[in-house]
Amino acid sequence: MSYPGSPRAISLSVALCLLTLGLSWAVPATASAQGYTCEASALGATLGPSPRIEPITANKTQPAQPACKAAAAGGNMPASPLPITGSLLSATTDLQPPTGSPSAQTATAAAGLGELRIAGLPIPLERPDLSGLPGPQTPIPGVTIDIRSAVEALVPDSFSAELLNLRALRAQVTGRCVNGSPQLTGTSSVLGISVLGKELPVDRAVSQTVSLADTSSIDPSNLTPQQLGIPGLIITGPIKDALDQAPAISIPATVAQLKVTPGRKIEGGGKLTQHALDLTLTVGGQNVVDLTVGEATVGAAQVNCGGVADLALQCTNRRIVLIDVVRSKGRVRLLGAANRRFAGRKVTIRFTATGKVVARPVVRRTGLFTATAKMPRKKVRATNRARYQASIAKEKSLRLKLVRRMLVSETDVRGSRVTIAGRVVRPLGAPIQTVIVKRRLSCGRYRVVKRFKPPASGRFRITVGGPGAQQAAAYRLQTRVRKFATNPKLFPTFTLPRYVDLAQ
Repeated sequence: MSYPGSPRAISLSVALCLLTLGLSWAVPATASAQGYTCEASALGATLGPSPRIEPITANKTQPAQPACKAAAAGGNMPASPLPITGSLLSATTDLQPPTGSPSAQTATAAAGLGELRIAGLPIPLERPDLSGLPGPQTPIPGVTIDIRSAVEALVPDSFSAELLNLRALRAQVTGRCVNGSPQLTGTSSVLGISVLGKELPVDRAVSQTVSLADTSSIDPSNLTPQQLGIPGLIITGPIKDALDQAPAISIPATVAQLKVTPGRKIEGGGKLTQHALDLTLTVGGQNVVDLTVGEATVGAAQVNCGGVADLALQCTNRRIVLIDVVRSKGRVRLLGAANRRFAGRKVTIRFTATGKVVARPVVRRTGLFTATAKMPRKKVRATNRARYQASIAKEKSLRLKLVRRMLVSETDVRGSRVTIAGRVVRPLGAPIQTVIVKRRLSCGRYRVVKRFKPPASGRFRITVGGPGAQQAAAYRLQTRVRKFATNPKLFPTFTLPRYVDLAQ
């Protein structure tokens, strides 16, 4: 069966273009926020060889999925040459509240329709073999009959009955932060599915062969004078004999392959797409109908829910970072964070002075990973060569130095208070210099939250206020020290950023 170049196919393509332009209303809004992405489409349809259409969409652009914002579109299918009618098509996206931290926001996308009918789609049917029928003949003088042409005129060219009737379909995806991690939830509903007048189940996938026309036959002996093109003439004698001698013609059924999938979910890349219904119908390997009804998508790949791993990654293009490298009880303790999509995968940590792998921790569900490694040799450990780098897939962290002059050994959260313990490695400044404690929220600037002078030992333990309603913050300390005890010149030194999650 082939009909890509037929006049019907061409008119169908034109009608599809008109339909895409003809739906009744669309109201986008402008409020948006970085973090969640979302989009929705009421209907995606491919009829025959015509290009795919999506007449009702909300916040949908190509090729990239856009930042989530409030948008809505909807309407009914307008009158057109298409054999398709629909009502109450809708697609909406929303982000509430529209601004602020993604940890406090809810992103939604929803789409669907009230009813969709497809009838009169020009599907070519299987043709019977008419070679056994006689062509034009003159059984009596002055009367010519053509039995083959008369039977051929009775064979339907295409399927014209109602093909599909879909009722009350809807898909929705919701994204929000739960326990410090983005959570995406998809739901869908379908009230009714009818194909060729037969009701199908709405709660499970169906894959079956269907017949577009019942097998029947045409008996030439039953042809009327009108069908033979001799109206008013009584069929008798040689004419009747000619009709009686012609064999009956069997009309083969046209078989189609039908696949219906309600409630399909597509997950990956930090996003979830929910379909209300996917339906395909093919004849002879060629597409007749390919529908996706109700498509809603929410993405959370870049969402910071306030956790330590998210905060460590949100202000860098890197998908893996080492948060801290510190000496502890004769070992090297390492702490890092990776994009949550790497959860469950192993991280490779190398000691860059030798290039050797020293640890292979697993990324937790929170995005964090921890490991310990052997202490490097004494002649190397205090040099600039003593650095560590974490990698996963093709992603690599910065190389962190093992020995630093200012270290944080502990952070503790009690209510809304944060306690930070550590030490400034001697020789200290003379006089002892003030330590400045800075805090950063989100990707903003560091702001001073405390100043203090450590004791002569350099060890300190201080408590500062937490970041209010925020779930996480980064703290960094700085001061000035002498490089050598015999040299009074002062040099600046800093701790690595320490990330504190108040939600835990």
